[in-house]
Amino acid sequence: MPDGIDPALTKALVEAEGDVARHGVVIIRTIETELVPSIMAAARISIESSPRRLSKLSDEELDDLVQSLRKSATRSAKDLRKLYTRVLSKLGNEDIIELEKDLEGIGELFGWKRISESANPVNELLEEQGFPRIDLSGPEDIADNLAVELNEKWRGAFTRFSDAVTRLAQEIRSEESRPPSPVKKKREKRGG
Repeated sequence: MPDGIDPALTKALVEAEGDVARHGVVIIRTIETELVPSIMAAARISIESSPRRLSKLSDEELDDLVQSLRKSATRSAKDLRKLYTRVLSKLGNEDIIELEKDLEGIGELFGWKRISESANPVNELLEEQGFPRIDLSGPEDIADNLAVELNEKWRGAFTRFSDAVTRLAQEIRSEESRPPSPVKKKREKRGG
C-alpha cells in the first residue's frame, strides 16, 4: 500500500474486515450444522406428500433413496462451506484494487439465493423418483440465527467493508496517479 494512505481509513478497513469474517464464520458454522438436517426434513415432507408414489417403493428402495438424498445434501453443504471459506480468505487480500472488483460477486454469494441452491441436487433426485421438489423459502427454514446473520449482521458488516474497500481503492488510485515528489539531495561535504 502506498505510504500516503490515511491510517484511519486503513483502520476502518481492518475493523470492517474483522466483522465480515466473524459473521461469515457464523454463517459457515450454521451451514455445517443446520443445512443438511433442514434439507432432509424438507425431503421427508416431499416424500410423505406423495403417498401413492411412496407405496410403490420397497423398504430397500426407500432406504437407498434416503441415503442418496443425505449424501447429496451433505456434499452440497460441504461444497458451499468450502466456497465460503475460500471467499472469506480472499477478503484478507492485500490487493485492494482487485478486491474492489470482486465485491459485488462476494455480496451475491453470501445471500439466501445461493444457500437455497444447495437443495438443487436433492431436488433432482426427488424428481427422478417422481416426488415434488423441496422449497426452502428463507433462511429461517434452516435456523433463526441464519436469518439474523444474513439479513442483518452480515449485510451491515459487508456494506461497511465494501465502503471501506472502495474508499481505500480510490485513495490508492489517486495516490498512484500523483507525480512523485522530488527528492532533495543532500549536499556532499567537501573535503578530504
